[in-house]
Amino acid sequence: MTTEFAYAIQPCSLSELTDGCYVAAPNMEAAKGIAMRQAQDDQADQNVWKIPMGGEPMLWARFYYENPMNKPIENPGDDGDLLAYDSRDVI
Repeated sequence: MTTEFAYAIQPCSLSELTDGCYVAAPNMEAAKGIAMRQAQDDQADQNVWKIPMGGEPMLWARFYYENPMNKPIENPGDDGDLLAYDSRDVI
């Protein structure tokens, strides 16, 4: 496979790099940005493949979808020290 790009991004659901099913990137910084955006937009993990000129593509990195429902809720008034309170204060 010959291409002018050095990196390719595609969903993790595809186990190997396939023509026409990836977004090309000229360098790793661009690939990282594209993969992170696609992971959030598509709500799916993304693989970054490195494509050496004249060689076989190899899996290089994986970027994970960060589901906002899995993030802990932050309470700005909570200092995290429950031992400092009396049980009547906590309830």
